[in-house]
Order: sequence, then structure tokens, then C-alpha cells
Amino acid sequence: MYKEPWSDINEYGESHSKALQRELFKELSKDHCLYGIELQALAKREDQDDILLTDQSAFYIVHLTWSGKEEEAPYPSTEKFSTMEELQVRLDSDSEDF
Repeated sequence: MYKEPWSDINEYGESHSKALQRELFKELSKDHCLYGIELQALAKREDQDDILLTDQSAFYIVHLTWSGKEEEAPYPSTEKFSTMEELQVRLDSDSEDF
């Protein structure tokens, strides 16, 4: 499913996925749309600080700031995709532009 510049998170060790999620949760403020939602990392974009996540009902591409601290909403910036089809259009576009 993933083409460059995206890579399946399973290509990395579990510690890498957990590190990405830790950074995300450090950055989320109580006002952020993803605050308090259980998320699973699916992929990361190699040329940017973007990660693809799911909460089992939708998909999200989040651009981490790597500040190591809570950000003010709407950061980290987040795009929501309600269906796999919507997400695939985005991923295909990223691959074509890469």
C-alpha cells in the first residue's frame, strides 16, 4: 500500500513506532482534535516529519514539530481522512510529487 516517500512502520522496530507516538503525545494539547484518542502508527513519511495514524474509524496524517513539548492547537498539524479511498488519493499524490 505504501510507496515512496511513505514507509510501513513495521519496517522499523517497535521502539521506533513507540518513539513517534511518545513525541506525538508530548505535542498534543487538550485542545487538539487527537487529544485523548487511542492511536496506532501505520507509516511514516521519509522526507518530512509526517506520520500516518489510525484510531480504527479514520486515518490521520500528523506533521510532528519535534519540539518535545506540548504545542498550541492546531499544532501538530493534522489532516483527517474518513475513508481508505480518501487516504489512498493522498498517498498516491505524495508518491507522484516525490
